[in-house]
Amino acid sequence: MEQDIKLNDFLKEILKEILEPIIDESLSRAMNKYINTRNPDYLDDSGILDMNEAMKYLKIPKATMYGMTHKRVLPHYKHGHRVYFRKNELDDWINKGKVKTQEEIERESSNYIYKRSKRV
Repeated sequence: MEQDIKLNDFLKEILKEILEPIIDESLSRAMNKYINTRNPDYLDDSGILDMNEAMKYLKIPKATMYGMTHKRVLPHYKHGHRVYFRKNELDDWINKGKVKTQEEIERESSNYIYKRSKRV
């Protein structure tokens, strides 16, 4: 009876040493595969977004997107009734709205004053 218990413990330990790394590796691969398929990758290799992808990328409601394209605020392309966007152009549009920091404003004003004083 005591030998059976020791044998069971020994088998459990051996199985744990053999199976645990296999299970860990399998779970890790499965989790990575799941994460990669669930990752919100709004772009294919072309950098072209449709309306839904652009909405998700900019976090803007569909009605607002349509309004901005109608008013020609957002850079976009149309083929028939389909509207497309280039991610890099949306990034540029976002960057154009950058608000300068106080430090940037002070640096620009100092440079301006310095250049004006050199002319005089």
